[in-house]
Amino acid sequence: MAQSVDDPSLLLPPAKLKIEDIVITHELSSRPIRTVNSAAEAEALRTLTRVMATSPTDLTETLLRLALELCRADTAGLSLLETAPHGEQIFRWTNLAGVFRAHVGGFTPRNFSPCGTCLDRNSPQLFWYPSRLFQYLNRVDTPIVEALVVPLVPIGEDPLGTIWILTHQEEKYFDGEDVRIMASLAEFTSTALRLERTLEAERQARQRAEAEIAERELTQEALRQSHAKLEYLVEQRTAALRRLSISLLQSQDEERRRFARNLHDSIGQYLTSLKLNLLQLTPRSGQHFVKSELLSECLHTVDECLNETRTISYLLHPPLLDEAGFASAARWYIDGFAQRTGIQAKLQLSPKLDRLSSQIEVALFRILQESLTNVHRHSGSPTVEIGVDVDTETVTLAIRDAGRGVPEQVLSHFRETGTAGIGLAGMRERVADLGGQLQVESNGSGTLLKATIPLSAAASSSTQHSSAA
Repeated sequence: MAQSVDDPSLLLPPAKLKIEDIVITHELSSRPIRTVNSAAEAEALRTLTRVMATSPTDLTETLLRLALELCRADTAGLSLLETAPHGEQIFRWTNLAGVFRAHVGGFTPRNFSPCGTCLDRNSPQLFWYPSRLFQYLNRVDTPIVEALVVPLVPIGEDPLGTIWILTHQEEKYFDGEDVRIMASLAEFTSTALRLERTLEAERQARQRAEAEIAERELTQEALRQSHAKLEYLVEQRTAALRRLSISLLQSQDEERRRFARNLHDSIGQYLTSLKLNLLQLTPRSGQHFVKSELLSECLHTVDECLNETRTISYLLHPPLLDEAGFASAARWYIDGFAQRTGIQAKLQLSPKLDRLSSQIEVALFRILQESLTNVHRHSGSPTVEIGVDVDTETVTLAIRDAGRGVPEQVLSHFRETGTAGIGLAGMRERVADLGGQLQVESNGSGTLLKATIPLSAAASSSTQHSSAA
């Protein structure tokens, strides 16, 4: 029989209590064992099998409910080992049935608890008024008279925890039959926990696999879109380069026709006049004098040929660009442009402007030539302003006119494809080759073209200029 409440050990202060004062496992061998209820156990086994097959997540709750019924207990619980945030191990009351069911989630320390004593001894343990030693159990409303704690079968070398039943009444006590039933339920619980953890691991693995597959599909879709976009850009770029190549060939032909026409209309005319004059100066029989007026006219014609040849040569590649740099070449060209076209041209050079690399100076000069040509041919502007600014990293050439502006559709096409006639496309290619940017802004009151080139572009050639200077 269970010990009486009048037992003197109940009156011992906690400081003098030892674990042996509350552990009465040895009494189980002397207590009468009740008759085995085979029918109830068979029905319980069928219930557990059915729940395991249909609803594995409800298995633990079913086990505890059956423990209450088969052992005539007042409370049944499952305590699983876990590590708290601060690193200490505890027994978490993960599942409860009966009187204490409202205390789910509570815990007891691993090294000072009935469950810890059970695991240390690795066998079922019967406790009598355990709250006398483990006083934190007094926090629950109902006193614990007897507690039968059974260890779960460990998974590998790691213990899982314990399953336990409680009585809260003096007239109830546990016997050897309860130990047998709880040992069977502990084994079943261990199997259920293994199954639950396996299913959870499989679920997490499946979720990770699904997430990886989804991420891989997203990545593949992004790659497909990027590939399609790159193909589109390559096609656009290829088409733009093809159009640029055709325009370059056409521009070369037009340039050749223009130079041929200039040579025919200027130098050709001068040479024809010179030939006629020389024919008149050819000595005839009986004539030994020289016509001074014709000779003077011949000399004048030769001078005109030299000037025209020098002008054409300067337009093709002004010597000033190599000898004195972009600033001097720009002043010369702009002065000539203003005289030839009647357009008022204003040049503003940065005081920081010095010799630049040959690639940059040639690019700036060609952009200046092409821009002023466009101003003369297309803008109808009476004025043009040219500014050159230099900072520590870049040089910027800005050309602004007050003409009719570039049509919006042409400007949009240029921004999207980089092509809008040979002029702008060629300028953009020159700037891009040097790592710079070309910006074009236009409206009905004028156009601003701005070319920005990093000074680091083709820096190696700058030393050649400094040595030549």
